[in-house]
Amino acid sequence: MKSVKMNKLASMFLCAAVMFLMVQISLYAQQAGEDAAGQKKESGEMKDKIQDEDMGWRIRDFRPYVTAIKELEKLNTEYSENLLKLAIDEYSTGLDILEDMENEVVKIRESHKKQKNLNERWYWQEIDRKNQQQRQIAYKKFEAKVKSVTYLTKAINYLDEVQSPEVRQDPKFNNFMSRLFQVYVSTQYDLQNFKPCIPILERYISLSEKNKNDIWAYIYLTSCYGYMEKVLQKYKHATEDEILQFKNKKNRSMLQAVELKYGIESPHFKHIQEQVEQDEKKSERINDFR
Repeated sequence: MKSVKMNKLASMFLCAAVMFLMVQISLYAQQAGEDAAGQKKESGEMKDKIQDEDMGWRIRDFRPYVTAIKELEKLNTEYSENLLKLAIDEYSTGLDILEDMENEVVKIRESHKKQKNLNERWYWQEIDRKNQQQRQIAYKKFEAKVKSVTYLTKAINYLDEVQSPEVRQDPKFNNFMSRLFQVYVSTQYDLQNFKPCIPILERYISLSEKNKNDIWAYIYLTSCYGYMEKVLQKYKHATEDEILQFKNKKNRSMLQAVELKYGIESPHFKHIQEQVEQDEKKSERINDFR
């Protein structure tokens, strides 16, 4: 009797163990399926993310072939700001060259003043020494201004490439451009490169109302227009209209400069106005004779 009871207990224990094992196997299979599905979903999301964000493009060295796309890139503010920084760097380098030259010229003159020159017995020796000093200074100025113009020209070219409306409409941009144009023109003019000064001066005047009332802009323009007038008069293939065009521009610029300086009712303005009228009448007589 006792043996039968023990057999029943053993059988019940075995059944319970089997059921527990089957439940554990089922739970493990379910968890494994969920993990596999989660990994598959995560892998799919990562794949979609890579495809959406990267797409496999290697665009670092891309150069657009179509001009319209290239021009569109120039409207980018960051692109224009980088160009502006390059222009400022070139401008600063050109200005540093001029300032260093001016400091060196001062040192040369002071050094010459301290010289006793006791070996000079004749007046012509003093004249020759002073001429040599002037040639040395003139060469220093010429060399520095030629170098400076190279950097100033690069700065202007960089500014011309700036197309972002946000950058160009900033008052600081026009102020910098005005200073750059002033240094460029005065340096080119000293080198007697009059022709390239004309378009820059005309642009300078159109930048702002302040520049329109800048006397020095019209003084420089008067000389540059006058130079072009004389050059065309000597040029055999120049037409009368071309010569007359620069003559009129020269006279208008001269009158504008005097008006800004002394006023339209001043005797200075009337005096220059009379000279302009005589110049234009003389031109008319020459044309009639021809």
